[in-house]
Amino acid sequence: MTRTDKAGLGHNLPPRHPKQPGTNLAASEIPAARIYREPKSVMQGGSRKRPWVLEFPASRPLTADPLTGWTRTDDPFRHIRLTFPDRDSAVGFAERQDWDYTVR
Repeated sequence: MTRTDKAGLGHNLPPRHPKQPGTNLAASEIPAARIYREPKSVMQGGSRKRPWVLEFPASRPLTADPLTGWTRTDDPFRHIRLTFPDRDSAVGFAERQDWDYTVR
């Protein structure tokens, strides 16, 4: 029997806790995102619009794979790096995803 929200079906199943899409983490286990503007490179002379970046800090350490020796991690948020044209769109995206965030 599949889980349904209709009255009378599945009433004795345990409560379902929402998970973050694509991961096995509950919503409370998501680290707070950082929203910041990239600094200008010392090699840049002109005034170019720099994008705003949304990324997550590392919450789990890197480890060495015992078979290959390559560096690996099981942190699903480590590789997420999104760019936005302005601060408001980055903040709006984080709020729509229901993520905690800090703006620098």
